[in-house]
Amino acid sequence: MNLKLRLEKLCDTRSWVRLHFMDGTSLIGRVLRIGHDYVEIESYGEADRHGIPEYSKHLIPLGLCKYLTIDSAHFAEAERRRLDYVSQLESNPDTISELEH
Repeated sequence: MNLKLRLEKLCDTRSWVRLHFMDGTSLIGRVLRIGHDYVEIESYGEADRHGIPEYSKHLIPLGLCKYLTIDSAHFAEAERRRLDYVSQLESNPDTISELEH
């Protein structure tokens, strides 16, 4: 199965994935959308950085992706960071209004 088809299936369930790139780096995030030649994922900070989770969306050209990991122990930690981020937004309504501007 090629990479794009696998990502499309993961997008349907908004699954966690680790994208590995040609330069040896990787990014863990939830698959939001697959375009003709890109993937959009959201992430909630890096595992090696502790502190406030940082939400970010990434548009990544499919040509940069070497392979993906669909089952990893890091995904539980990534989901925990996502839930922490969402709970911080819900407990502090000022943050939501700042993000909307």
